[in-house]
Amino acid sequence: MTEPSEQEHHLIDPAELTADFETFFRDHEKEFLKSAASRVRNAHDAEEVVLIAGVRIYRKWPRIRAHANPVAYAHQILNWEIATFFRKQARIADRETSYGELPFADVPTGDDLLALGEHEELDLALERLEARAPVRAACIRLRFLCGLTNHEVGERLEISPDCVKVHVCRGLKDLQSLMDLPTRGKGDS
Repeated sequence: MTEPSEQEHHLIDPAELTADFETFFRDHEKEFLKSAASRVRNAHDAEEVVLIAGVRIYRKWPRIRAHANPVAYAHQILNWEIATFFRKQARIADRETSYGELPFADVPTGDDLLALGEHEELDLALERLEARAPVRAACIRLRFLCGLTNHEVGERLEISPDCVKVHVCRGLKDLQSLMDLPTRGKGDS
């Protein structure tokens, strides 16, 4: 029997990606990452979700390329993968021991909790908005968290830029009321 160091290992060659898929994914990868990060709130998890979505996009590439709006179709796949990520996290949470329950674990400090709490109110408000008005929430996320223009958001969601403006305006008002922020009156700036 040969030793493991003497065994010959054959590496599998990476799949050849079509040039149009590579260009498409490279052009939109940062946008996909921003969109995923705004939902999962962790850069590593966002990268994982985008890579899994990229595999699904590649498998469906001929269908996506033939679609009237390939970017919107890719965003639908990304959103599906984000939902799958959260379902997987919920299943894992049922089987895992909490960090604080481990006998050797350090208890988080107040500073750790404050750092996490900075985004909690906005996250909760966006979740409630998404439950009530998913298109408005998507417009807010793409416009402000991903930094896309109204035209680009409209392309992703397959709505007009003017419709995006209306959804963003109403969505911001909804978020303001959901977060119990004071409304600005005339003369306030």
